[in-house]
Amino acid sequence: MDILKQDEQFLKGAYQKALIPCMLSILGGTINILVDGILVGQRIGTNGLAAINLCLPVYLMLCIVGSFLVSGTAIEAAGAIGKNLMEKGQKLYHTSIFSCLAASILISVIGVLLLQPIVHLLVQEPELEAMVASYAGITLIGALPKIMLYIPFWYLRMDGRNKVVTVMMVIMAGGNIILDILFLYVWNMGVGGAAWASVIATAVACAVGFYFLCDKRSGFRFGLGPILEKEVWLDIAKAGSPSAMNNAFQTLRVLAINFLLLKYGGSLGVAVFSAINCISAFSLCVTDGVPQAASAMQGIYSGERDNDSAKLLIRQQWRHGVIYSAIFAVIIVSCANVISGLYGLGVSLRLPMIILAISLFPSLWNSILSGYYNVSGRVLLSNVIIISRVFIFSVGALFLSLHAGISPWWFLLFGEAATLIVWFIVTGIYHRRQPQCTRFLLMDYTLERNGKVMNFSVQGNVDNICEASSKVSEFCENNEMLPKQVMSISLAIEEIMTLILEVNEGSEVTFDVRAFALQVDLIGIRIRYNGMEFNPLQRTENQTEDEQDSLDLYMGIRLIKNMAEVIMYQRVFGMNTLQILV
Repeated sequence: MDILKQDEQFLKGAYQKALIPCMLSILGGTINILVDGILVGQRIGTNGLAAINLCLPVYLMLCIVGSFLVSGTAIEAAGAIGKNLMEKGQKLYHTSIFSCLAASILISVIGVLLLQPIVHLLVQEPELEAMVASYAGITLIGALPKIMLYIPFWYLRMDGRNKVVTVMMVIMAGGNIILDILFLYVWNMGVGGAAWASVIATAVACAVGFYFLCDKRSGFRFGLGPILEKEVWLDIAKAGSPSAMNNAFQTLRVLAINFLLLKYGGSLGVAVFSAINCISAFSLCVTDGVPQAASAMQGIYSGERDNDSAKLLIRQQWRHGVIYSAIFAVIIVSCANVISGLYGLGVSLRLPMIILAISLFPSLWNSILSGYYNVSGRVLLSNVIIISRVFIFSVGALFLSLHAGISPWWFLLFGEAATLIVWFIVTGIYHRRQPQCTRFLLMDYTLERNGKVMNFSVQGNVDNICEASSKVSEFCENNEMLPKQVMSISLAIEEIMTLILEVNEGSEVTFDVRAFALQVDLIGIRIRYNGMEFNPLQRTENQTEDEQDSLDLYMGIRLIKNMAEVIMYQRVFGMNTLQILV
């Protein structure tokens, strides 16, 4: 391996550790909607299925609030961690807890008081009003766990504890299925039983998530003290707006599509859309799970201004996403008749499933792009992609399809494809005006072109470590560092990596190294590595006296500790990160 070139092995390993747990987590969240739809459709019929679909905007409204507050604080916290501002990251975490708690209580109170006007807004058919009122009212009462759930979902993943998130979401999905069966089939509680099953299962999962988020291994400390500075809240709102926009326009989309289908096809059209929408929500474990698994890493790389790693991570998302999208596409097309039967529908879903299957691929790329643009600071472009694909082109395509007399389900594909055309045009215009940015991802490579940053990968062996030390020394010399400092850094790099290998003896260790000179007279070195949690520059209580004494024998480590302006060790997204500023 050429260590002058950053390869994908380190990123691939880190990303794959997050991918499957994240996909399973989203699967656990969407399975509530899927199970409710299937069991209600079988037990109550198409009216019950239509009622649940008509209540979807209420659930999405809770998602808007939770995703806006938590994603905004989490993305800002990831950026702060990338800039070594750990205390700011903690304060942002506390802000998310306080704001979600306050918003949940407020929404429940207002929602219950205004339940009847909300029901009249959601449904115009009298025979569905009672079921809609029952499901929507219980969902609003359960706003607290449904909003607070976003906190462990985001922050546990940032802490590198993806398996815990999976356990949490499996508990929610499994609990919802068990309670659905009890409430619907044993105690005959109707659509209200399905709503209570979802709320209770979510509450248990949320409690489990917070239990782990508050244990000794957590990198975040529980607290309720919000940040009050206006500038910080503006940054939170900016970072959280794409998630909020996605859920907000999903809500508007459901309302608009339900209205159009009720007008042209009656309750049967809404019931069919409910089944299609449930399968589409099921596909989010791929189209949303693939980019969300990279969100914490992308946020930190954005804070570090690490374009090379961000680009490699996008490549990993697309490669994995295409494979899983293809698998999901084959499943839903081959099982189209089974899906129709599960929902108690008397019409074929073959064509809608084929269209949905094709749409997965442009949907995946749109999700990857909107997620990347969000964490990289191009929030406006992220919002343009989201609004275009979710609402403008989707609803517009449905309206045109109904008027043209063709299958209405083509809107699933046309909305995604039209968004890609807009993205292609917008990035082309931006690149023409800002030629220092790359054509499609709009990355500014000025620092790389001027030799101010260098990324490379290092396999954990003595020869590559020595070569890595030499290349870092060459970088420091090219950026006008004093010879004595260069020598100290070179020796320190060798000793740090060697010590990490010794601690992880018997395990394969890979290093991802970045040297940067973003400011005058300041050189930074970031060493990110897998293996056990270990800071090679710090004594620990668990070390024996011999191990502590041996640390003092490393001359390079002593020199670097004396000359460094900042030394920061972090455990982020399950990986060790050591940053040294000289």
